[in-house]
Parts: sequence; C-alpha cells; structure tokens
Amino acid sequence: MGVIVKKMYALHEFWSGFGWKAYSNYSVPDRAELPDRYITYEASADDFGHEIAQTAMLYHRSPSWEDITTEEELIADAIGRGGKMIPFEGGAFWIRKGNPWAQRMDEANDDSIRVIALNYTIEYLD
Repeated sequence: MGVIVKKMYALHEFWSGFGWKAYSNYSVPDRAELPDRYITYEASADDFGHEIAQTAMLYHRSPSWEDITTEEELIADAIGRGGKMIPFEGGAFWIRKGNPWAQRMDEANDDSIRVIALNYTIEYLD
C-alpha cells in the first residue's frame, strides 16, 4: 500500500470514527442512497510540513439542530484545542480546528436537512 493510500485511509478512519457514515467528496453515493445522517470531507494529500485547509460537512435529516450540534461538539472535543495527532503506518497527520470552526448552513433543496460545515487544517508528517 502506497503512502498516499495510507494517508487517505487514515483520514477516512478519522471521519468514520464518530458513529456517522463518512464519505470523501469523491465517493458520495447518489442522494437516494444516502443515510439520514452522514459526513462528507475533503481528501487531499501533501508532503511533509505543509498545512492544508479543508472542510467537512455534517448532514442530518431532522426538524431540530440538536443531534447535528451534538455531533459537531463530539468532533470538536476529539480534535481538542491544540489539535489531534493521528498516526498511520509510515507517518501521521495533525488535524486542527480551523477558523471559524463550525458554520450552520441551509440545504437549498430540502429544508428538513440540517447542515454544519466544519473548517479544519491538516498537516501530514511522514
């Protein structure tokens, strides 16, 4: 398994670790096949020492913001104030909350879907 594949696998494992189905932006299934709650995330790889700004999106079909806000807080706590180091075979990445961290958004085509954008930075250390 190549280094880039290991990086992408580790990133997917991170976003999948919160109990919601996670998809990279390039692997999101057709809308009809999506669960009622899921995460999409940007999947970019770079060389050692370069910080990459990225965004993950939380989607939840619900009349309330409560569950999606709880999920956002769970992710924020997991990353922490100084970020979180995620090891993988041959390296690690450091994920940190971006500024602003979380933004509530509207889903243009469906007002029953709640959306929160999470801005983060990632730095690969390999």
